Amino acid sequence: MIVWHLEMRSPEAVTGKRLNHPDAVLVEAEIRQAAFNRFLYQLVGEDWDWNQKNNWSLEQWQAQVERPDVRTWVLYVQGSPAGYVEMVRQPLVDGEGHQIEIENFGLARPFIGQGLGGGFLTEALHLAWAFADEHGNLPKRVWLHTCSGDHPNARANYEARGFQLFKTVDEG
Repeated sequence: MIVWHLEMRSPEAVTGKRLNHPDAVLVEAEIRQAAFNRFLYQLVGEDWDWNQKNNWSLEQWQAQVERPDVRTWVLYVQGSPAGYVEMVRQPLVDGEGHQIEIENFGLARPFIGQGLGGGFLTEALHLAWAFADEHGNLPKRVWLHTCSGDHPNARANYEARGFQLFKTVDEG
């Protein structure tokens, strides 16, 4: 499996149209529920190579979701969860400030091919760049990784929104 690491160093790098679907709404899951995040992870990742957290206990999910540096937004279409994005605020390794990792992003299978993915990702990036720390400081970097086991258009969608490849790993 090939893993691609992509990054964005400025909010001005975000390209693409905003979400413009009459039946779609993006809502933050402000009440943190481990079982809900597990459901979203499985709903979106079941057809792809999302298996790293499949064996997590509910306690592990709770520890992840309840961290103050983790935020989850859910895309609903006609009241149904159509996709989600989970972001994690992290300190920068080589400098002051923080970065945002888009840890999970995607659409559930029934909503793929409806023109939602690009606009949803653009909205998610605007949210990521606004994800301030406890002092109100904005991030200096947004990054993610995808792999050859993910949706065939995943990497192209990320690059079309302004992400740049910074590392490729062959995990055999």
